[in-house]
Amino acid sequence: MRRLRAPLRPRQPRRAVRRALPAALAVLLLTVSFAAGAAEGGVPRTEELRYDWRLGGFLGTVAGFFLPDSGQGVMSIAPVGGGMLATELLITSPDGQAGEHWRYGSKISSDSGFATEAWNSYQWRDKKEQERVRIEEEGALDIVSGIYRIRRELPQAAKPMRIWSDGKVYPVVVIPKGEEKRKVGGRKIATRHYTVRGYRAGEGRYWKGSLDLWLAKDAAATPVEMHISRSMANLKLELRDLDGVR
Repeated sequence: MRRLRAPLRPRQPRRAVRRALPAALAVLLLTVSFAAGAAEGGVPRTEELRYDWRLGGFLGTVAGFFLPDSGQGVMSIAPVGGGMLATELLITSPDGQAGEHWRYGSKISSDSGFATEAWNSYQWRDKKEQERVRIEEEGALDIVSGIYRIRRELPQAAKPMRIWSDGKVYPVVVIPKGEEKRKVGGRKIATRHYTVRGYRAGEGRYWKGSLDLWLAKDAAATPVEMHISRSMANLKLELRDLDGVR
């Protein structure tokens, strides 16, 4: 298998990066072109948002020797019939070759926002992986459908949720942090700031990741900025197209 080389770097961080980075990128993006009517709470039933992303933290720094540490991301939301929506995140980098990507998706109820299926595929150099699974626990959400639900409900107080990640379900809490101005693309945007953190609920499972969302105060609660941390890798995403966002 052909790999980039960093002869002065120890081998253990490289193995850690290869294990952790796809998982960290899975949390990556949300997604302004709205093609259909809005769902409850103003979130469009069909949308596509484009982001610039970059990777930081210890593993993010090391990853720059082996994997891309910046690029573009697109998340789409579209109806697929039967009262269901499909969400997909496609992550690419100009450092990659043709066809190289990370893709993450889920099938969710347009009414409840709960996820029923999740899938992912990964291609980098000569390594390929793909998986599709059913989410058996009723009321669970993957990261993408969790953000969809936050956008739709805009909770005013701390709200518990259950997040499906890597085949397990973790208790998390969504905490509203108030209104903030964020500078994105050279513009100051009025936003609502939310954090998502794991908490211990006596189940022996604790989500060690973290997610910060800044949702524009527009009808769709558009995510204009996101910060994600997992496995010592930090990702920052900024919306590329601010047309239609106040």
